[in-house]
Amino acid sequence: MAPYLRAQFATMLRKILIGVGVLLIALVVLVVAGLYVYPKAQIVSATQQAAPDFTLKDATGKDFNLAAQRGHKVVLYFYRGYW
Repeated sequence: MAPYLRAQFATMLRKILIGVGVLLIALVVLVVAGLYVYPKAQIVSATQQAAPDFTLKDATGKDFNLAAQRGHKVVLYFYRGYW
């Protein structure tokens, strides 16, 4: 085989092997992501249940009292955050 053809063959083979390697890595990542078990909720959903009354500070520092919202729909979202 001529040196030129051998170099072309080696380059083509290298590209094919890199492509196969990338596909295998992507497949492994997808399989691992699919097998990840998400943690279960620690409590049962409290949808449509009355929440106990509480008072907290809002973003501006004013008191927020849940009892003052009686008769209105309220969504309580407690964000654990990482700060």
